[in-house]
Amino acid sequence: MIRLAARIAGLARLAVRDVRPAATIALACAAASTGVVIPALRSLDDGVGHGRMSASVFTDAHVLGGVLGAMLGARLLRRAGSARRLATAALIASTAITLGMAAVDSLELRVALRFLDGGCHLLAITALVGAATAGDAAERARRAVIMGGTIVLGLAGGLGVGGAFHRVAAALAMASVLSAAALIIVQLRVAAEPLAPAPPRPARDRRPRTPGLLAPGLLAFCERFSFGSMTIAMPWLAAPGRVGLVLGVFLTASLAALIAAWRYAPTLGPRRLAVRSSLGFTLALAAAAAIDLSGSPAVAALWAVAAGATSGALYSAALVLALPSAELADRARGMATVHAAGSAGHALGALSAGLLELALPGMLVIAVPGVALILVAAVGVWLTVPQAATDCPVIGALDAGARPPVTDPTPPP
Repeated sequence: MIRLAARIAGLARLAVRDVRPAATIALACAAASTGVVIPALRSLDDGVGHGRMSASVFTDAHVLGGVLGAMLGARLLRRAGSARRLATAALIASTAITLGMAAVDSLELRVALRFLDGGCHLLAITALVGAATAGDAAERARRAVIMGGTIVLGLAGGLGVGGAFHRVAAALAMASVLSAAALIIVQLRVAAEPLAPAPPRPARDRRPRTPGLLAPGLLAFCERFSFGSMTIAMPWLAAPGRVGLVLGVFLTASLAALIAAWRYAPTLGPRRLAVRSSLGFTLALAAAAAIDLSGSPAVAALWAVAAGATSGALYSAALVLALPSAELADRARGMATVHAAGSAGHALGALSAGLLELALPGMLVIAVPGVALILVAAVGVWLTVPQAATDCPVIGALDAGARPPVTDPTPPP
């Protein structure tokens, strides 16, 4: 226990040294503004009569807007001139749009506003993550994992807070408060650092050194697909408090897995880490078929731990593979790819849960499509990612202690 506590304290000190606290806190608030709405999605059906489809459409609008925002992230970051300016504009728009959603009762108008909010939300996250992941390869890898953990922890915190709201209007009002808090932190504590022009690359360095963005995009898509189906299926399988508990435990376990991947990924290599976490997540999703959320809370929480841990390991592989370059525009492009693919997966997962509600009972709505897609991700990563850690310099530099040996140029006597 003493050794474990010392290791956790060491990781915490390294995290504080490696990240900018203001950007990290702002990122957590922005992520929490999404999670706080999920437990109250069931109330969207009141007076509408569309069942889960109303929640599916509402969720899909947000994540599809996020796809658009993520795709435009790198370009708009260049036009804004700094991550602070882009984050400020996006958070102002997100706060105002979310307040508008809370004030209206029309489902159609809320869906349209939710689409706009999704784009603004992902623009803010892309700007904050891009600004916080500067440095050499080792620092980028550590900071990418820390930022991923911050997003997961913020979403989990939002879910916990959202369990107290049974009406979507109240949850949306709370989401606007969280977005406003992120905006205030950005204005007060995040420095406006202009983007430096990227230096020209020599011709010999123009060949990509990493497997590209196909593998991280595939991992993010499949992992978020399963989570998207959970956010739609679970509110109809248990009370909001139980849903908030299970999803909160799931995301907290994901955070723990991100920290573990940060420390131990170099010994496994990128392909082995991704494939093993894919297979583990497949087994966890298959076990979901036997879970009754309204039954024993201990069993449901235990399943959430297993599923969240394997999901977090999968997400960490996607994050690190998405950062092949030290340039801010390239980092933003890599993170935008992960966000766009993840948002598309979340949208299709939510839509899948709404369509399969009549065909599959209980948690099978989550298990059946999730198992199929995660197996596809495992095969895709196995075929596209190099096996050795040295073939992927970002993964190879995850461990802060892994440095090339210093050789003495003086010949022996």
